[in-house]
Amino acid sequence: MESETRMTDAKARVILPKSFANATVILEHVSETEVRIRRARVVAEDDLPFAEEAKTTLSDRDRDRFLDLLANPPEPGPTLLKAAARHKARRG
Repeated sequence: MESETRMTDAKARVILPKSFANATVILEHVSETEVRIRRARVVAEDDLPFAEEAKTTLSDRDRDRFLDLLANPPEPGPTLLKAAARHKARRG
């Protein structure tokens, strides 16, 4: 990896090599004395998939367990009851 020293002007601006012209960059504050500058790979927003588009197929066992829990939900545990009481007290 090539290392290069550059000076900043009075407004803390640094002049980057021409290969960074018209590029989107990522500044990473690695430590108090080190900042890493790298070119970002920009992806068009229309090309990004939605999480909802990714289908996850449940196994038969998982599907049956899920449907059983919907039909017969378990009793709330003491931690959930305590949290619900605190929430109710705050909401008045």
